[in-house]
Amino acid sequence: MTTIQTLSLILLAAYFVFLLASLRRRGRVIAGPWLFLMRSFFPNWRFYHGFGAQPRLFTRSANADGHWGDWTMFMPRAPFRPAHLFHNARNNLLLANQNLVDHLSFDVQTMADSRDVRELVTYQMADRLARELIEARGEPCTQYQFQLRLVPPLLEPTEDMAILTSPMLAMRSDTPATVPASASMSTPSPSPSPTSPEDAA
Repeated sequence: MTTIQTLSLILLAAYFVFLLASLRRRGRVIAGPWLFLMRSFFPNWRFYHGFGAQPRLFTRSANADGHWGDWTMFMPRAPFRPAHLFHNARNNLLLANQNLVDHLSFDVQTMADSRDVRELVTYQMADRLARELIEARGEPCTQYQFQLRLVPPLLEPTEDMAILTSPMLAMRSDTPATVPASASMSTPSPSPSPTSPEDAA
């Protein structure tokens, strides 16, 4: 076992010990910010609640001329091979990415009205995921954007299903443009309604 693997196991074990100690000290109520951080180790069980609208991540990019391409939906699908019955790292990674999208949807819909959506860790991770998806497609671009939509079953996704639209973001940069990120729900929203920098896009 390498030094990095050993250190990772030690840090993970220390985190679990700290979590158990904090729960023991505060009582048997399973709550608190430290336990909230544990959700990254478990799937989002809201998947089993019913056949409602599904959170889907969409991305698009703009070339050097400022022309924006079409929105592309991220779907966690990978070619199946018999060997995947024993080892399927690619599909597991794609499903973990979709789990992130599910958590972002939940965070956006439950966040406080006064909070900036860009402060969410799930938003920042989705930003990185969107950038990686565009880079994987090999699209030459200078800007990119991502959008979160709640897509009902058997319906074609449209922009009016969006609950979150990111600002125009510079490729290979963490600094957003001046257009604010937006999030809206059917209930009072924590920030302005989702708008696109280009209405015709």
